[in-house]
Amino acid sequence: MKKYILLALALMSISTLADAKKILYFTHEPGRWHKYAPQKEVFIKVAKEAGWELSVSTGDHDPQILKLRDPKLTEGYDAVVYNFCFAKSEDLEAAANVIAQTREKGVPAMVIHCSMHSFWATFKGKEQGKATIKNGLKEKWEKAHPGKEFPIWGDFTGVASTKHGPKAPIKVEKCCDHDATKSLKAEGYTTTKAELYNNFYVTKEVKPLLNGIQKQGKKEAKAIVMWEVPQGKSKVIGLSLGHDIGEWNQAEFQGLLKDAVNYMVK
Repeated sequence: MKKYILLALALMSISTLADAKKILYFTHEPGRWHKYAPQKEVFIKVAKEAGWELSVSTGDHDPQILKLRDPKLTEGYDAVVYNFCFAKSEDLEAAANVIAQTREKGVPAMVIHCSMHSFWATFKGKEQGKATIKNGLKEKWEKAHPGKEFPIWGDFTGVASTKHGPKAPIKVEKCCDHDATKSLKAEGYTTTKAELYNNFYVTKEVKPLLNGIQKQGKKEAKAIVMWEVPQGKSKVIGLSLGHDIGEWNQAEFQGLLKDAVNYMVK
């Protein structure tokens, strides 16, 4: 009888592993403005609790950008989570390939914090409300890829961001009931010291999930801090919170990570 029980448990274990969702977590270390190493460890913990089969891609800043060019970047994965900061990168091949992984190959993506402040040259300009491409960049792209759409990173993330407020607590409020935020209580929560990213522009397809309110001097600033946006064959979940490891250690933040990924792969 004992042998049969052990066999049944073994088969259940194999079945559980086979059913586990395969998640790719893409980052770089150590990070100049962010503590990506401890953030990675928190995500590994969350993945273990959630029962995902996790793969981590990490390394130095510049080599990681080159990895983003790989056409097979997300092959075999159910979802990808990007937590990087490539603000000054003008690597259009990398940006275009990341976008294609979701729009064309159908792999849902989560973009965290400074992932929004990446590939700025493709959209960051002085005129708020629209993407402004750095002079000469579009011409360079069209010469190399005639007829192919220019990769505007802010259009991919859905909520484009170009700056942030002071390092101060943010009051996080729910916009609606949604599976990607289901563990968060109706009253929301308050972060540790955090950065409130501005909403430089928001594409019309964006569905806000969470708003953030931060005291900035004598005024209060408000911005969308979590959202969903459809992208081609799949979707993107954006979360602009998560600058400091203090935020990552909060149960509410970890719950959002878990909820968002589970929503993407359901």
